[in-house]
Amino acid sequence: MKKEKYYRITDDTSSMVPYVLFGIVAFIVIFFPFFAVNMRFQLGAIFLKIFDTIGVFSITIGSALVLVSVLSLFARGGLKTRSLMIGIALLWVGSWCTGVAINLFGFSVGQEPHPPGYF
Repeated sequence: MKKEKYYRITDDTSSMVPYVLFGIVAFIVIFFPFFAVNMRFQLGAIFLKIFDTIGVFSITIGSALVLVSVLSLFARGGLKTRSLMIGIALLWVGSWCTGVAINLFGFSVGQEPHPPGYF
C-alpha cells in the first residue's frame, strides 16, 4: 500500500501594521520632543514655498484673465464677465497665498480691512 502524503498549507503571513504603528508611536514619544521645534520650522518653510508658488501662479493667470477680459471690451467684443470674475477670484487666492495686496479698479484685493477710524 502506498502511503499518502498530506501537506499542510498555513496562512502564517503576519501583518507588519502593528509594528509600524508601534514604531511611529515610539518615535513620537521618545524623539519628537527633541526635534519638534526644528521640524516645525522646516515644515513651515516647505509650506511657505508651496503656498508662494501657488500664489504666484494664481496671480499670473488671474492677471492674464483680467487683462484679456478688459481688452476684449476695447476690441468691441463685449465684456467677458465670466473670465473677469474668474480672474478676480484667482487674484484674490494669489494675494491670500503670497500676502500681496493688489489694487484692481480702485478696490484692494487681498488687503486686510483697516481698523475703524484709520485710513
